[in-house]
Amino acid sequence: MAVLSLSALGLTAAPALASGDRYVNLHQCVYTNGRFLYANVLSNTPNTSFNTGTNISDTRDTVAQCGRGTGGWRPDSPNVAVQSLDRVRGRFLNLHQCVYTNDRFLYTNVLSNTPNTSFNTGTNLTYTRDTAARCGPGTGGWRLDSPNVAVQSLDLAGGRFLNLHQCVYTNGSSLYTNVLSNTPNTSFNTGTNISNRRDTVAKCGPGTGGWRLDSPNVAVQSLDLAPGAP
Repeated sequence: MAVLSLSALGLTAAPALASGDRYVNLHQCVYTNGRFLYANVLSNTPNTSFNTGTNISDTRDTVAQCGRGTGGWRPDSPNVAVQSLDRVRGRFLNLHQCVYTNDRFLYTNVLSNTPNTSFNTGTNLTYTRDTAARCGPGTGGWRLDSPNVAVQSLDLAGGRFLNLHQCVYTNGSSLYTNVLSNTPNTSFNTGTNISNRRDTVAKCGPGTGGWRLDSPNVAVQSLDLAPGAP
């Protein structure tokens, strides 16, 4: 009979859940202005017309909630989705970020279930830490932009708050969204983490190569993994 060590048992134990915190509902809203795309995963950016429904809840969200957009921007339905991740089924939120280029613009996707399947990621919630990003091959002249591709494995038992930092950059003609803290392109990395402290200020790299932060689309959303706790 195989004997499991206490450390192995710990890795396969789901976090204790309280009322209100079973599902991590990640909403991704992607917008087009007819030239390029902008992806947002947060519900609380200053640019409120583009905000999403991302939340922690006892309810599994099934329909993406997206602001209407403004200034000639509209939702780009093939790239819009909500992924509802059940915390009863795992400990690690493996957040995969796949970034694509067509040599002019960048497109960021973090979800595994958009209608645009050639661009989907491996984002999941499981008992195993993912160490390699899983990304669709792209299509229509789009290919992976490796320096901006990564997976961040977040231990939901490691703290009370899931702090999702979103850093959006502009080069004057297009936008690039990053939500991860560990891409090879370190000048664009974020502060996304699990902590017992609620982050209130977005942490973003300075950008480089003519890219600078686009403040209206930058934010941190701090999701309480134990909303019933004192």
